[in-house]
Amino acid sequence: MEKVDKSLYDVMRELIVEKSSDYTKDVEFVGTITTDEPDVSGEVATTHDVFMVIDDMPDGTIVRKFYNENKQFIAARDKDGKIYPSAEFAMQDLSFLGQLDALNDSKGISLNEMDVQLNELAKALGIEREKILSMSEVDLDQLVSTQENEEPTISLEENGTSSSEQTVQANENALNNINSKQEIDLNQKVDDKHTLAEILGVSEGSKLISVYSDAIKDNKNTTRFSFIIKEPDGTLSPADMLEQVGGKDSDKNIYETNRDGSKVEKQNVLSSYAIKSPIVKNAILTARIGQMGYTEIGYGQMDKTNHRDALTQNLETERTRYTTYEVRKEFSQKNGVDNISDDMDEIKAHEEHGCNDLSLDEADGDLSTGHNHEEAIEQIKQYDRIIADVFTDNEIEDRLHKIAHDFPEESFEEIIYRTQRDLAEDASRMHAGPML
Repeated sequence: MEKVDKSLYDVMRELIVEKSSDYTKDVEFVGTITTDEPDVSGEVATTHDVFMVIDDMPDGTIVRKFYNENKQFIAARDKDGKIYPSAEFAMQDLSFLGQLDALNDSKGISLNEMDVQLNELAKALGIEREKILSMSEVDLDQLVSTQENEEPTISLEENGTSSSEQTVQANENALNNINSKQEIDLNQKVDDKHTLAEILGVSEGSKLISVYSDAIKDNKNTTRFSFIIKEPDGTLSPADMLEQVGGKDSDKNIYETNRDGSKVEKQNVLSSYAIKSPIVKNAILTARIGQMGYTEIGYGQMDKTNHRDALTQNLETERTRYTTYEVRKEFSQKNGVDNISDDMDEIKAHEEHGCNDLSLDEADGDLSTGHNHEEAIEQIKQYDRIIADVFTDNEIEDRLHKIAHDFPEESFEEIIYRTQRDLAEDASRMHAGPML
């Protein structure tokens, strides 16, 4: 990674705070552009730093918004792939759009990756992040490389377990020096009957430790993620029951519910693992880097027919609360394992209808829960009898889709109400006919 000075980092951090939405996944510094701007002596070539805010939309498309060093909105690459200039960035010459197009194809410097690296450095060097950031320039790659060379590695003995007291203490010290890790309490239930320890086939009281680091020897994964089991007595063993089935794989449809089932959204995970479980079939574990560089782990079920689709819940960690019983029940053997294909069918049906604000009711494969578009059309027609006189059911549904698309943050009930009012007003105007 190139050297990045504190001023660039500060702009990226301010952008993620001031310009981000619920769908923002990252901010990148992508390079510079040069524009000819008016000056008292004529036109002067001016260089601008360019930053890109990346939004991962619920429909799977990526929207990229470009800002300059003053956090002014320059342009956006929309879902259609075209770059549209902003009126806020007052330039007469639009040739800068070609420069933006070229920058968009280059690998930028990711704020998420920087935060992960800075957290690792601060932990390993024993200093505050602010002290690292106070340097005028920080060669992150060089510092991380130095830190990794000096960092003690975690050694698992050939028999699969680190058992000696000395080895246990050495591994504990090594774990403490790794900032990007996450411990999962395996005593927590993840469905209506089973704890994660039972599903993984390990002792109660154990912990699953996810490590995002190169400190683990013989990592069999294609990503930097490693998983180890920490027994109640502190000994470590490899999580051999986890078999990596994907890295950063955009063709996998992995949806995740929040703790109470009020929001289900598609996630771009960095790594996914099939669980070789003695009691549950088609179980999956996912790992990704969330906001502020913290690892987030999901547990769920894969579609048994193709293993491409999955529905997961975010496991409890120090930064994530325990899921509700209603959510865990959905991941039971009865509901979850045999139901993923139905779940995905329902999710896709709602998305095709323009509904991107999904809850677990809209993703559980049960058409008797959540909202129903046919019922919504009838409800809209009953709002005012003139609607049915003027508009067909297909026209009503098209209007419902359009309003759902235009107001993605609103609930389905609010979208129905907007549709009712708009159609009633239009129908009344059309029914009245032209004025004489």
